[in-house]
Amino acid sequence: MSWLRRVGSSDVDALWEVPEVPDGVLQVCHPDWRGVRSSAVAFRDPVLEASDLNTLTGRTEELIGAGVATVVIQGWPPNADAFATAASEAGISVLAVFHSSPAQHGVDGGEAEAVSRMLALKDAGIIAEVATVKAGLVESFHKLGLSICHVGNRVPVLEGVEPVTVKEGTNVGILLYPMWRKNVTTQILATHQLGWRPFVMADPQVGYLSPNDLTVCGELPRAEFLAIQASMDISLNVTLSECHPMMPMESYRLGVPCLTSRTSDLFINDSDLYELTTVDQADNPTAIAQAAQRLLDNAPEAVERANRALDAVDAASEEQWRAFTRP
Repeated sequence: MSWLRRVGSSDVDALWEVPEVPDGVLQVCHPDWRGVRSSAVAFRDPVLEASDLNTLTGRTEELIGAGVATVVIQGWPPNADAFATAASEAGISVLAVFHSSPAQHGVDGGEAEAVSRMLALKDAGIIAEVATVKAGLVESFHKLGLSICHVGNRVPVLEGVEPVTVKEGTNVGILLYPMWRKNVTTQILATHQLGWRPFVMADPQVGYLSPNDLTVCGELPRAEFLAIQASMDISLNVTLSECHPMMPMESYRLGVPCLTSRTSDLFINDSDLYELTTVDQADNPTAIAQAAQRLLDNAPEAVERANRALDAVDAASEEQWRAFTRP
């Protein structure tokens, strides 16, 4: 069971609504970081949303009173350093999870710095453990003398999602923010080869693409986002860099096949499913179009096999999460 409470500069009183934390573990994340937030909710422990963790630094005693023994900082919201220090000094065990790929480090502002701060605070004894949701990093960090562990994202529980009504034809969700690593324009070009109707989060502002060829959804509340996702014939998540992406797992749980790039270990234990649901040339619209058509042609098989595989993914991730938060 999860509880969500939002705390920001204008609604600090929401903290008083935090329920008792039955198992001692509370997560904190930024309300506007969709992937991180979805990941936190999927771990099933209570989640407190705050856009600036300074709003929590003076309220550690109230958290303890609510039953918090361990706090997990998901991502690294503004002033996470101050909150981690205050929580640790109050006797709360502090854990941190980063959701960035090393491809972003040194490129996307603040990502490498956030990981470095987590590790520095671990060295200082303020943070007890640091985890990454991306497989394949632990060994390299250990070679650098840096202690981290791997905790894969759990599979989200999606109940009561009602698809919206969309036009006839093949509707494809490319519901990603148009930043460099999300590869949105390449995926739009692929859909045009197939004559499909792309739904996007935001217009990528590319001059040779007509806005008339896009259905722009905007940044929607989670329930509305999932309703659109559920109404698609296929989703595309062919990105240039990923950790352990939530969107493909959401999509398959909603019964919608999702094509991804080979940038995570999702479905890697089933070679046939991995081949069917991924494309190896993420920056090639023709390769994406061909792989997407193949996946759509085999959608019932892909969705059934993917959901069986996700059951195993979730079981493994649940075990990793428990070892991380309840050693």
